[in-house]
Amino acid sequence: MFSARFLFLAAGVAALAASCKKPDINDYEIPTTYNFANVNYSGQTARLSMLTELSTLVKSANTPNAAALDATVLKNMYRNENAPFAEAGLNTSGKQLRDKTAPAVQDAMEDLLDAVATASASTSVTTPSNGTAGVVSNNAGDKTYLLNANGVELAQIIEKGIMGACFYYQATAVYLGEGKMNVDNETVTEGEGTAMEHHWDEAFGYFGVPIDFPVNTNGLLYWGKYSNARNTLLATNGDLMNAFLKGRAAISNKDIDTRDLAIADVRRVWELVCVSTAISYLNVAKANVGVDAGVYHHAASEAYAFVWSLKFGGAPRVTSAQVDALLVLLADSADPLNANLYPTTANDIQGVIDALVGYYPAVANVKDQL
Repeated sequence: MFSARFLFLAAGVAALAASCKKPDINDYEIPTTYNFANVNYSGQTARLSMLTELSTLVKSANTPNAAALDATVLKNMYRNENAPFAEAGLNTSGKQLRDKTAPAVQDAMEDLLDAVATASASTSVTTPSNGTAGVVSNNAGDKTYLLNANGVELAQIIEKGIMGACFYYQATAVYLGEGKMNVDNETVTEGEGTAMEHHWDEAFGYFGVPIDFPVNTNGLLYWGKYSNARNTLLATNGDLMNAFLKGRAAISNKDIDTRDLAIADVRRVWELVCVSTAISYLNVAKANVGVDAGVYHHAASEAYAFVWSLKFGGAPRVTSAQVDALLVLLADSADPLNANLYPTTANDIQGVIDALVGYYPAVANVKDQL
């Protein structure tokens, strides 16, 4: 017969085992929308809006005889200094784009702002060529783009560069990185949740989608827009949103193993959006070499920026050196300020596509359809 003492000890061991048991994914509900308690990613929303105003101003120089851009104003917007934004709340938000951009390229981004202002002094030139900046038109005559002296549309490098070096970098490398994930997950701050929950929410905020995405695809911004563009071929919308939902629910239920799986999924699918978008623009550029100068330079500039952005993800499949090699093949330089799209051939572009497909087998079957 078991003694009462033995039964007491057995019960204690069982209780301890139960308390240490990791939650099972079936033990809690994963919502279908990003409708969790204490969510706040207002800082990310502000930065998306800041980029919208900055990009709109830069692109105002895309038309013949447009007013030249003021580099000081552009850098004020990047730094959020001297109340540069039309949306007054942005000026007093305490947020900026520069300090969230990957440190290695913060100065380079300001150099790009200086460079686009310099190029904008040539909007009266409507036949730009190698060595001469100006505004180029597509063959249809309904689109115009400001090119620098190397045939690069710097507006695209700036916009997509900030998408990559700020939004993508912060979401996947910083907020989903160990420094922001290995934090307190017990103390709840009203309106923000635990530190870990809040960091996860901030990563989601950089995605640029509504809380009921992908059922609702209205008002998509930046990465959300490009995920939606790739969704038909790669099912990126549901995969990314489900990963964000799974990870947030896991954090709230102290299920760190599932959180880590969700981190890997977010990084993998977001990187897939980036590389597949690069290939999409490379396909357009290749088809228009020597055919439509406006379309070629615009698409090649977009492609360059998305390839460049591959450097900034968390746990990327490609090294920085591999990205640099692709940029050199595409435009003779891994430095956007020295990139030149005039010597680029269709074979060069195909070489970049082939290399990207080699690094990312998931796009192999759809590369020609992107």
